[in-house]
Amino acid sequence: MFLADEGMMDVWDKITPQLLSILLTCIIICTFCIVYNVKIRNYKEDKKLTGFLVLTEMFITKVENLVVTIMGKAHRKLTPYIMYIFMYIIVSSVVALIGIEPLTSSYTVTLSMAIVTFIGIYYYGLRYQKLAFFKRYYNPIEIIGQFVPLISLSFRLFGNILGGSILLGLLYASLIQLQGNIFWPSGPGMDWDNKLNYWWAGFNIFSVISLPWLHLYFDLFDGVIQSIVFSMLTLSYWSGAKNGEGANEGKEKLER
Repeated sequence: MFLADEGMMDVWDKITPQLLSILLTCIIICTFCIVYNVKIRNYKEDKKLTGFLVLTEMFITKVENLVVTIMGKAHRKLTPYIMYIFMYIIVSSVVALIGIEPLTSSYTVTLSMAIVTFIGIYYYGLRYQKLAFFKRYYNPIEIIGQFVPLISLSFRLFGNILGGSILLGLLYASLIQLQGNIFWPSGPGMDWDNKLNYWWAGFNIFSVISLPWLHLYFDLFDGVIQSIVFSMLTLSYWSGAKNGEGANEGKEKLER
């Protein structure tokens, strides 16, 4: 029994904070989709829409309009993927509010997301431009520049989320050290038996008062902004590959 417990502890120790965030984020998104599917199937026209269905329908409509505006009506089927990108980034940022490391603070995650966008660029380029898509590579600089979307998307998302996490971590450490020096100057080695001082030093009142507001910005607001930026850049890269780099690109978007 003891060996089994040790084995479970070894497995648990190998789980990174980002992996835990990925699992929790996927569970939340799947639960949300299942609940919506059940509610929309059981909905009757003679009844009013619940608040959950209204908000979900608004979200779907907004994302669909974004996809149609950038890619055209023929590519409306991309809406579920863009919705998942939105939810994947936003939910992982909201999860950080309960103390779990956001999954986008791992470069492996952001790079994987950027690779999907990078592959999509070649898919739409070859599908609509055929071999003419490779004409731009006659310029050697373009050969190197083709990797700009991959690097830009992955590092932008990774850097913004990780930067916020590092800043909050430094603030937590500073405020904990500050309160420890004020209420527990002798340190744990000399005042270990004084349970009241020990508890008071562990309950950091400075961080409780000041940092929740920063969490709302770095974890919630910044997460929403990054999800919008990543999704719009993905659609823009795909649209550029589909329509080419001609001067009529703006006109085509207006016509759509």
